[in-house]
Amino acid sequence: MRNTAVFLFTALLAAGCGSSANNNAKVDIPEPEVQLVQISAQPPVAEHVTGGVPIDFGVAITNHASIPITLKRVNVQSMGSGGYTVSPTSRPFNKTIAPDATEQVEFWVAANADPSVAGVNGAVAMRVIAQFDSEKGAFENMSVHQVEGRLR
Repeated sequence: MRNTAVFLFTALLAAGCGSSANNNAKVDIPEPEVQLVQISAQPPVAEHVTGGVPIDFGVAITNHASIPITLKRVNVQSMGSGGYTVSPTSRPFNKTIAPDATEQVEFWVAANADPSVAGVNGAVAMRVIAQFDSEKGAFENMSVHQVEGRLR
């Protein structure tokens, strides 16, 4: 009984540990690298406000494939507690990334600042689902990133 419980726990843990996944096995190209950064911060005088705040993000995509890929959509959502909460938000793009190149897109989302010791500039875990298209078909990349407020 105990060995079964340990096996099930280990299997569930292994299944949940992936930080990136290409959910379309029909597309046989190397997975792109996706990096999310927060490119805005609230000034110190407003760091501990609660309520609605705009948050600016940048997503850098590195194409490891030998063919161009096109970023079609970015979906973001905060996970757990942090400096702010972002409801599921989606932004359309049509950004082509050449082979072995890196391109960045920027966008803003409406967030709700949560009361915390770190304030609205504190760390937040963000789930990112990037949707792509290519000559070999469409695919998605899911990743989780920790971001925090910073001034450019």
